[in-house]
Amino acid sequence: MRNIFTLSLMLWCLSLQAHSCQLRMGADSYFPPHLEPTQTGWQGLSIDLIQALASEAGCELSILQSPWRRSLQLTAQGQLDLISHLSFSEERKQNFIFIGPHHIERVVLLGNPEELPAIEHLTELAAWPEELVIAVLNGAYYGEEFHRLIDQDGFGPTLVEIRSHEDKLGLLDSGRVDAVLEDQSTLFYWQQSGLMTDKPYQQLLIIYENPVYFGFSRVSISEEQTRQLDAAWLRLYHQGRLQQIRASYLPGLPLPAPAAIF
Repeated sequence: MRNIFTLSLMLWCLSLQAHSCQLRMGADSYFPPHLEPTQTGWQGLSIDLIQALASEAGCELSILQSPWRRSLQLTAQGQLDLISHLSFSEERKQNFIFIGPHHIERVVLLGNPEELPAIEHLTELAAWPEELVIAVLNGAYYGEEFHRLIDQDGFGPTLVEIRSHEDKLGLLDSGRVDAVLEDQSTLFYWQQSGLMTDKPYQQLLIIYENPVYFGFSRVSISEEQTRQLDAAWLRLYHQGRLQQIRASYLPGLPLPAPAAIF
């Protein structure tokens, strides 16, 4: 009887350990092909990647809908455990652990070339008139050169911060903005899904290119969990599992090599 009790206790403890890792991820409402809410849950490239990572690391994953800026703050505070598409900076390193990268973000300026000044270099953006409106994501990082440019006196166009990626095409269609900053992979998705059919918008300029990571909270994620998550990502990468997931959404655009930053 004692042996049976001891075995049951061991199995119960192992069960608790197997489910002791709980990951809460903040997700914006709409960022195809990476994040897309549905009636039954979430889908998309980033969802499949983080689900694979959580499973490999022995963690349970829950996804909470939250605007980017709020998710960033909650993760830094430890009220959420992670956020996707986080660019590295020394300032952010104080609050975040960077696992991945899971994507090479290539931010492009998207608009109707017939209604906008010709542009070949980022510095020329400063000469655009004030009445031209460009939508940018609240809290997003678009590279040091871009942020230096907009901080200068006399920067021309008006920047409007929006809370989510949702309906950027609608903003352009309605004339509420003249251009948007968007990831090139989303433009690819719009083109592949037919959303760009008969629309005049084109990629006008590459603003910024940079690897992005799953950013984990230094408050809620321990050093041991950090090592487990990084090891799990490396295993999945060397098995080819991550590349398979990537290819199902963005064929021809390879997954960047692992380069975690603790």
